[in-house]
Parts: sequence; structure tokens; C-alpha cells
Amino acid sequence: MTEATFTPEQVAQAFQRARRRVEIERRQQFQPFGVAAECAWPCSRVYHEQSSIGPAWTPQLSLDEIAAHTRNLDYKSYPEAQRFPLPRPEPLQASLETTIRARRSVRDFAERAVSVSELAKLLELGCGVMEVDAIPRRAAPSGGGLYPVESYVLSFAVEGLESALWHYHPLDHVLERLSGVSGPAVLRPFMPPGLLGAPPPLILIQSLVFARTQAKYLERGYRFGLLESGHIAQNLLLVAVALGLAAAPIGGFWDDPFNQLLGLDTEREAVVYSVLVGHAASGPEPI
Repeated sequence: MTEATFTPEQVAQAFQRARRRVEIERRQQFQPFGVAAECAWPCSRVYHEQSSIGPAWTPQLSLDEIAAHTRNLDYKSYPEAQRFPLPRPEPLQASLETTIRARRSVRDFAERAVSVSELAKLLELGCGVMEVDAIPRRAAPSGGGLYPVESYVLSFAVEGLESALWHYHPLDHVLERLSGVSGPAVLRPFMPPGLLGAPPPLILIQSLVFARTQAKYLERGYRFGLLESGHIAQNLLLVAVALGLAAAPIGGFWDDPFNQLLGLDTEREAVVYSVLVGHAASGPEPI
């Protein structure tokens, strides 16, 4: 029996036909919600409508339950993990306007390490605690002061810090070690090909703990969590520029392997954003 052979063009055409079929089936699932079959983004359209609120909207929790949920400070931590205390570097000197004007996304990095001091400043001003009151107020705004976004660090070349996956504990300003990593090769399963030039010394990862904000805000809480992640990412990008570093936000990653790397239960928590940080291959001018 002669084995069938296919040209690359035939394989590509078959792949495209399969994709179209899956896409048609996906869109058909949303027609009971009144979404036209030709709508290319039915899921987000339905979600936007379902998460809309008006004057009659009220949370399901009582006022006392909301207060208790806000003040329980039940942020994620790994109490059994090895801890790495972070320093408190001196204040940055760059002006806000200069920093904003200088910000550019860079995805090609030099083989040069980032210092622990630089990483500490990124985390402190990106998502760290700025003021302690009834609840610890952080560097980025959060819907209801609930802070559902957790931060992780993939360190590949940070002076004085092991190459590993870490969780940032903002209340204590420490890193909690989750696992060792072999190097930038760990990025291959979840960073799409061609996204990077040379890999960065570190990646700052943000996940969203759904119940933290949705217990109060229900469907609207998911919007608030994504907004918070964006606030944090902009802080990180501007602090990177002020430190003379290069950075780029990455939202187009493969979800499943990224969540698996962090060991997340995606029913409760999932990666929503990440920021690459390092020294640009072309060598940016410090500001």
C-alpha cells in the first residue's frame, strides 16, 4: 500500500479549513444569547452585556460581609517557601514626563544581568505597599481595595538571586521561592515563536485571583481585575525606564502552559499579563 503524501500547501489548506470549522462551531454557541453568527467576538460581547451595571445594581454581600472581605487581607502566600528579603533602594530621580516620553516596548535584550536592587524597585513601585491603614494601600489602584492581582517573578539573570520562579509577597516585600528554572528555555511552551529577540533577564507575571474581587462585584469584578493588572503593568514599564532598563508588556501568551508553570488552579486563578524586563540589546540611554 502506498502511503499518501501531502504538499505543504495542502497541509496548510486543511489546517485553515479545520480552523474555520471550529470557529463556526464556537460562534454558534452564542446565538441563543442573541449574538449574530457573523460576530467575530461573541464571547466578549456577551460578557460585556452580562457585566454591565446600573443604578439598580447591588452586591450580594451585606455591608458587614463586604467590610470583612476587604479587611481580611487574604492575599496569596506560600508560608513553607524559602524567602528572599528585598532591599529598599533610594528614590528614583527621573521626572514623570521624561519617563513617559521615553517609554518604548523592547523585546530584544542584551546578555546583561539586572540587579536585585532594580528588581526590588520595580516591585515596590509597581505593586508594593505604599501606605498601611485599615488595609495596605498599594502603588496601583484596585476596585474596592481588594487587590486580586498576584505577582510572580521569573528570574534568569538577576545579580544575587537564584534563577527560579518566585512569588512576590507585597506586605513583607519579600520573594517566596516556588521552584528552580533551567533558564530562558522555560519560555518556549508559552511564548509564541518570534515574539522575542534575545530573552530577558526576568519576567514579571501577573495573575488574577477571581474570587477576591468577584465575591463583591460578581461579573463586574473580572473587569476590575483586568484594569488593575493594566495599572500595575504601566507602573512597571515606567519604573523600568526610570531605571535605564528596557521592558515590554506581553498579553499574547499561550495560557495553559503558562498557568501550568506557575502551578495555578485555573478555576480560581490564572495569568492575565506579564512584563519582560532587561537591558536593551541596543543599549538605551539612562534618563
